[in-house]
Amino acid sequence: MKLNKLMLVALLIGAIFTSCSNDDDISGSSISEIRIQSAQDTYDETVGNAMFNIISTQTFAADVEITYSVSGTAEAGLDYDALSGSLMLPAGENSIDLVVSIIDDLDIENDESLIITLEAVDGSLELISNTNSASITIIDNETAPFENGILISHEGNFGQGNASVSFVSYDLQTVENNIYSTVNSNPLGDTAQSIGFNGGLAYIILNATNSIEVVDRYTFESVATIDTGLNNPRFIAFANGKGYVTNWGDGSVATDDYLAVVDLSSNTLTAQTISVAEGPEEIIAGNNTLYVAHQGGFGQNNVISVIDATSDVVSSTITVGDVPNSMQLDNSGNLWVLAGGKPSWTGDETGGKLSKINTADNSITSIDFAVTEHPNHLALDNGSLYYYSAGSVFKMTTSDTTLPTTAEITGLSFYGMTVNNSVLYGVDAGDFTSNGTLSSYNLSSNTLDANATVNIIPGGIYFN
Repeated sequence: MKLNKLMLVALLIGAIFTSCSNDDDISGSSISEIRIQSAQDTYDETVGNAMFNIISTQTFAADVEITYSVSGTAEAGLDYDALSGSLMLPAGENSIDLVVSIIDDLDIENDESLIITLEAVDGSLELISNTNSASITIIDNETAPFENGILISHEGNFGQGNASVSFVSYDLQTVENNIYSTVNSNPLGDTAQSIGFNGGLAYIILNATNSIEVVDRYTFESVATIDTGLNNPRFIAFANGKGYVTNWGDGSVATDDYLAVVDLSSNTLTAQTISVAEGPEEIIAGNNTLYVAHQGGFGQNNVISVIDATSDVVSSTITVGDVPNSMQLDNSGNLWVLAGGKPSWTGDETGGKLSKINTADNSITSIDFAVTEHPNHLALDNGSLYYYSAGSVFKMTTSDTTLPTTAEITGLSFYGMTVNNSVLYGVDAGDFTSNGTLSSYNLSSNTLDANATVNIIPGGIYFN
């Protein structure tokens, strides 16, 4: 039975006076309110039912209809059984449960929200409480095959089209090589230079193929291929809703280097490119500013380009040590740049340099290495800096003003290195023609934890 507004008010007044026979019986507001709450905040997809509680501060002498709307990222028919949008609060009752049947599908999804909002009581808004909305989160129970582990990019042998990506568990006990070609039944391409992450997507930069393979980072299913407008692509970073790819161009030409700009909504290159100095290599984003380290391509360079991602122009350049090879941004917004120096074969050998750039004003302080020292692979973890030099790993804090004199770990041969949660991971390319090795070291004890055999010329280490 649906009540009109006059009857609803009359019943409400009757309920109030019936339930309060004297002053001592009045324990709450004299105006009834109906509110909603969720029984719990989160529900696993496998739980079956989720529960919302609709509660009134008073009872009614007749059934009343409560209508509600449903919103959130969860979809009716896919994530939960469709709801009618109304239910009846029985006469004499002051609460009723709204049961939502959750669908346990096999899809790998993000966690999703379901929101119930009270809209009316018998067509009236007057009895709806300010607490008129409640939400839950439905937790997906499917695990993607390449979640919670390490991705290793492999260059492969130049010109042979055998670049690859491996997935390795954090304890290095599980190794799956060639995951791109296994999932997509196609070869990846030639010379996997690096990988960049943007949300749920991974962008694999293929240097010799002049292309980018875009995949779901957790399933490695192909999403798109970008194979035009690139010339010797190296690394990618993301800012202001766009991707920025460093390109050497022709390595023998000093004036054709640029950043290609990716439209992330379509995974295509925009018409605009950003001309930069010779040899752009690693690129890192902080807010809407990009920093590009210029090693020099087939030569040597010594600058960092600073690019405004809102206008896509080079706003300034900063001179650092020769051949800057790696960068890190710390929690204070300082940009740390490690330069390897010019190698001895140039006939103009210079030592490495560690520079700290205050990104607020681009002021710089530096620490010099000896002329024969050529460090690389700068990493940052828990306020400490790590770098690799001459087969050893060194550690220093971000407040140190001098270089360490004693190595943490020695006897290494790393082609790539990084640190994550006090564990050091390094890859050894071996003879550069056969399978390489991934190793992990406990930095609390500086001891080897595990080794794993991976593919040909492992270079990049990424945490998925």
